[in-house]
Amino acid sequence: MQKSEEAAQQALKFLELAHKFEEKKNFESSVEYYKKAAGFLKESGYLIHRISDIYERIEELEKIQKKEKIYQQIKTKTQKEQLQNQAFILLDAAKQLESGGFLEDSIEKYNSAIKLLGQSGWSESQFESLKRKIKNISETWKKEQKQDIPEKYETELRNQKPEIVGMFGHKTNIEKKESIAQYRLKKKKNEETQDLAFSHIDKAKLFELDKNHDQAILNYERAIELLNS
Repeated sequence: MQKSEEAAQQALKFLELAHKFEEKKNFESSVEYYKKAAGFLKESGYLIHRISDIYERIEELEKIQKKEKIYQQIKTKTQKEQLQNQAFILLDAAKQLESGGFLEDSIEKYNSAIKLLGQSGWSESQFESLKRKIKNISETWKKEQKQDIPEKYETELRNQKPEIVGMFGHKTNIEKKESIAQYRLKKKKNEETQDLAFSHIDKAKLFELDKNHDQAILNYERAIELLNS
């Protein structure tokens, strides 16, 4: 009899702990203590009807845990996709600057892109080709800085083709105007897509605050689709 009462007291103790952890949203610990409570209730022989209630609650909490895990995975994936998308926009800008001869600005964009890709989870081995490219551009740029072009050649180069002020605040040959316009169009489209993706991310965060994980997941998934498009 005394052993049964001790087991019942232990069960009540674990039930109390399970409730406290559940209130704190620590579902893993809550499930652990609910299981312990159910075990001691079986041993005690008291409140047998409560055991099925406890196991029902355990099942509900495990479903919440599973949904929470999926939600966190999708949220992390969305954040990575967002960083990668921003990095790819910078890479496009870097290539345009490189083709336009603006090597110093190009290097800056490439380095910024690498930083974002690193934050998104890219490994050092994935950066190797980009780093080699930056090194080659840097060497070319340094050589150009050291070159002392005679004044007559500078005059010939200036008179060779008309110039316009490019989108990056530098002078560029008019023959490059078309490629810059194409870049602007692509950049605008990317920004519009990114804005729409961000709106879904904002909605997902609101649903997250309301503990509506199903709608949060749907909006994060939509954001991922847009960032990958």
